[in-house]
Amino acid sequence: MSKRIQFLLLVLAALLVTACTRSVTSASDSTPTEDPLDSIFNTIATQTALAAGPKDPDLTASPVASATSIFGATATLASSPTTAPTATTTPAPITELDVPNQYTLHLGEWPYCLARRFDIDIEYILAANNLTSSQANNLSVGYKLAIPVNYVGTFGGDRSLRAHPTTYVASGNDTFYSIACAFGDVWPEHISEANGMDIDEQLQGGAQLHIP
Repeated sequence: MSKRIQFLLLVLAALLVTACTRSVTSASDSTPTEDPLDSIFNTIATQTALAAGPKDPDLTASPVASATSIFGATATLASSPTTAPTATTTPAPITELDVPNQYTLHLGEWPYCLARRFDIDIEYILAANNLTSSQANNLSVGYKLAIPVNYVGTFGGDRSLRAHPTTYVASGNDTFYSIACAFGDVWPEHISEANGMDIDEQLQGGAQLHIP
């Protein structure tokens, strides 16, 4: 009886050894599974290494992204100087005028003055009005002159009598017409327009006028 029991025990032991051998072999053949904690630690280590490594210039933060940071925006505003607007001194445009076919003399004007203003040789103006030089110097205010517009551009030489643009101090007897004649090639309408005044407005002595 004891021998039979011993034999059974030997058989059972052999079976257990065989089972353990198969279990170990099966375990070695299967793909090992990764511990979740190991995966987390590996991810953290990888990100730390990337953060410490050299930065790609193409991946640098954009100005817009930097502006979203409160401290970044404050630093940017503090380092940017405030630029004051530059004042412009561009003069107002002057209305272009056409030489008229007929002109009525005003106080302080004479044919030689109109010759410079309209860029016409004085001889053509005198001939168009059957005037001599002496007669031209004694015409009264309101006299109507024919202006030969076909001869515009024939004056020749420098038409100006005074340098401009400049500032002119008016006397009590000045008009825009007389001031225009004093400068030669300047139109009275342009002087009044440059000063924001009416062409027939009376000028006060000492008034400073801009001559365009």
